Amino acid sequence: MIAYATDGRTSDQPRAYRDLYAEMTIELEAAKYANPNPHKSLEVFYAFCKLQEMKTYASRRMYVEELYSDILLDLKRIQKHAPSSRNWAKANDALSDELTPVRAQWLKAKNFIFSSSPDFENSIKESISAIESCLMVLLNDPNGTLGKIIKQAGLDADIERLISQAYGYTSNKAFVRHGGTTASNLTKAEAEFFLEFAATSILYITAKLKNESRNI
Repeated sequence: MIAYATDGRTSDQPRAYRDLYAEMTIELEAAKYANPNPHKSLEVFYAFCKLQEMKTYASRRMYVEELYSDILLDLKRIQKHAPSSRNWAKANDALSDELTPVRAQWLKAKNFIFSSSPDFENSIKESISAIESCLMVLLNDPNGTLGKIIKQAGLDADIERLISQAYGYTSNKAFVRHGGTTASNLTKAEAEFFLEFAATSILYITAKLKNESRNI
């Protein structure tokens, strides 16, 4: 990708890239990751660079290097046997089939906590956003918000209220969901709480809605 978008383009790269992209996607799916690279061909990727006005080689290199950064970070953490959320693996497994794209969002929530420069605010945002994305996909409402579409899910009333309250909590924290000018006092404890809460919520929502869809 870098060669094609900078100064190392050759005629055989598009075909080789398509083959490699397919192999990489299959390997990542086997390892329970979503392919974070949305560009299935080099031509599409280069058109994207132009659309985003990536006019310098440096900006294109940076974009490519960031594409797989979350997966590479998680793999390094696994190699070092670093701790993870108790329900991480279960929730990751639940994000399969049509929910596979949500795995990238879910992985960001984890990496924001355990990276060398943690970002607890964005971790909480991605945790709640992963729940929201699950609902959007399973209820076929890509333009909905958690606060609205959760009412369509038919969840247990008390659990629905808990999830809605979590969404409301993060919405009320301007620096979490919408950016802000005040310093955050959120800590790792809050970020880990919401990561675990999101995992439990994802497991419940997917079990509930997928089972109902199979019974229709």
